[in-house]
Amino acid sequence: MDPKIEARLKPGTDYHPLQVIPFFRRCRPSVLRNLLFTAILCAIVIAVIVLFSLGMGHRITWKMLAEVATFSLLIGYTQHYLYKITITLARRRQRLAPLLMHPMMLGVALPIAAIYVGYVLAVSLLTGTLWLNVSENWRGFVFASCVTIAIGWLLWEAIEATRKKEVERRERAELQANVDRAERERTTAELKALRAQVEPHFLYNTLSNVVSLIEREPATAKYMTERLIGYLRHTLDASRREHATVGDELAIIADYLEILRLRMGERLWYEIAADDATRALPLSPMLLQPLVENAIKHGLEPKIEGGRITVSAVVQDDRLNIVVEDTGLGFGVATDTAGSGSGLANVRGRLKAIYGDAARLSIEQPEAGTRIRLSLPIAASAAE
Repeated sequence: MDPKIEARLKPGTDYHPLQVIPFFRRCRPSVLRNLLFTAILCAIVIAVIVLFSLGMGHRITWKMLAEVATFSLLIGYTQHYLYKITITLARRRQRLAPLLMHPMMLGVALPIAAIYVGYVLAVSLLTGTLWLNVSENWRGFVFASCVTIAIGWLLWEAIEATRKKEVERRERAELQANVDRAERERTTAELKALRAQVEPHFLYNTLSNVVSLIEREPATAKYMTERLIGYLRHTLDASRREHATVGDELAIIADYLEILRLRMGERLWYEIAADDATRALPLSPMLLQPLVENAIKHGLEPKIEGGRITVSAVVQDDRLNIVVEDTGLGFGVATDTAGSGSGLANVRGRLKAIYGDAARLSIEQPEAGTRIRLSLPIAASAAE
């Protein structure tokens, strides 16, 4: 079957001629809607005939108006049901669909049949007797046929144009949805890999520190081991969760920074600030740790005297604002070159995939160190 015909016969794709007007596309397709739309279309035809008659100098009487309304409504609803029967038959008899859905059938044959049946019904109703002989008023029949065929053909073309635009819109929407889904899947795969990965150097160095402390500082070795266990537990838990909270992410960062503080000694001081309400807010997993790791690797570790790192999270103007600030060497002299590594690039990519243009990540360079500001919409965070 022709794909165009198959698309027209899909359930839920019933079009009405009035849908060529954007205003009427707002209504959801239904039997009642189509009946109402046909009544409106008949009213439009009645109004056009009345205005045409007035323009020709004819006097409009109630009798004439009743006759015009009777003819218009009967012909209109006859065509309405003939079209409905044709569509139903085409859906049930696939072999007949190419013939029944042909433009000449829908644009010419059906209107002529509707005119004849509707004309016969209207004359019979107005005269009180069954009337079948078209030749008795052939001029009126021909005029009605020409008008109806012209209207039917124009509406058919308009409906096809509207249908084509709708199909193109749906195809574009499906394509964009597939692209978005592929991007989300890619981001999810990257996140799972990031969750499952514990940096080997960090793990090896920490275990080496534990071994060196066991004999001379067993209490410190025990404490570092506990924090490493906490860090690994939180990281592994994150690998099994699709959603996280600000508190979950700050717990991972706290274990990570505490281990580094034990290793670096007085070269590292840190502070994490967030109230309970903020910690309860949802947050996409593993967004904060790359920022903290960058601050350590590029800012504090290379600095001989070390420095301080502060992580704060607050809610302002219905947005979650997170700041990661360090007093280290920074990422570079110019702001536009700061933070150009893969860590922040991955964070930017995930922000774009998850929050679109609603998320903002900015990098500032105060007199000492680097300040990274992350601003997220709370509603989008909750949805995530």
